[in-house]
Amino acid sequence: METSIQPCALLLLVGADWQIDAASANVAMISGQRAADVIGQPLADLIGSKAIHSLRNRLSWLSKDESVVHDFGVEWGDVSLDVRASRERNQYLIEAELATEPRLPDGIGMVRSMSDRLSGDNPLKLADQAMRQLCALTGFDRLGLTNLKGETIVSAGRSEVKMPAEVDAKMTVPHVLADVDAEPVPIVGELSEAQLARASFSAPDQGTCERLSGSGIAAAITLPLRIDGKPVAAVHAYHGSPRRCPAERRSVAHLFAERLVARMARQSWKP
Repeated sequence: METSIQPCALLLLVGADWQIDAASANVAMISGQRAADVIGQPLADLIGSKAIHSLRNRLSWLSKDESVVHDFGVEWGDVSLDVRASRERNQYLIEAELATEPRLPDGIGMVRSMSDRLSGDNPLKLADQAMRQLCALTGFDRLGLTNLKGETIVSAGRSEVKMPAEVDAKMTVPHVLADVDAEPVPIVGELSEAQLARASFSAPDQGTCERLSGSGIAAAITLPLRIDGKPVAAVHAYHGSPRRCPAERRSVAHLFAERLVARMARQSWKP
C-alpha cells in the first residue's frame, strides 16, 4: 500500500542517528531537494543547525511513545512552519505544516478564558456552550461532540451544515483534513502503516473522501479526547469549503475540549 500525506504538510521519519529514513515528496518546499535525495541525509543538513538544536530540545520532552510535542512558528530555512512530533521506539515521526498565522499572544490564557465562560452544572448545556466557542475559535461551519460509538452528544454551528451520519469513532490521534479533493503526496522511504496512523495529516482513503463529499463537507478536524489517558469522546469539526485551522488554535481547542469533558464527568456525565 502506498503511503501518502496531504499536500499542506510534509512528513519526515528520523532515526536515532538523526538521519532521515523517510520523507514526503513535498520536502522540496524547504530544501529544493527531491525526497529520494534526502533519504539517509542528516536532518541538520535539511533544516539547518539552529532548527535541529531547537527540535532536539523539544523532542527531549517526549516521555513515552504515546507522547506528542508541538512547536509553532519555527523557521526551517526560509519557511515558517508549525511542527508536530512523536516517538516510536528509536524513531521520530515529524510533521510540519506551513504556518498560516502569527503565534497567539497567550494560548493557555485563551483556554482559561474559554473555560471560565462555561456556566452551570448540566453536562449537555456545558458541551453546547463549548461547541459554540469552538466554532468561533476554529472558524469551522459545524462542530459536534461525539461519544465512543460515534453518536453525536451535542452539535453547534450553521444549521444548513449537518453532522455526517457516520463518524470515525476509532481514531486515536488528532487528524486534519484540509481539502477533501487535494491530491495526496507520496512518502518515499520505509514507513509502516502503524507509523502513518499516528500522522495528523495522513491522506484519507477514497471511501472517506466520498462519504464526506456526499455530505457537502470539504474539510474536517477530529480531536480525540481523554480523561486520565482513557478515551472518552471526540470533537469533530466540518466545513463546506477547503479550510485548515492553524496548528496553535487546534492545540487550544484540543486542550479546552479535554478540560470540558473532565468537567462534564465531574457533573455526573458518563462517557
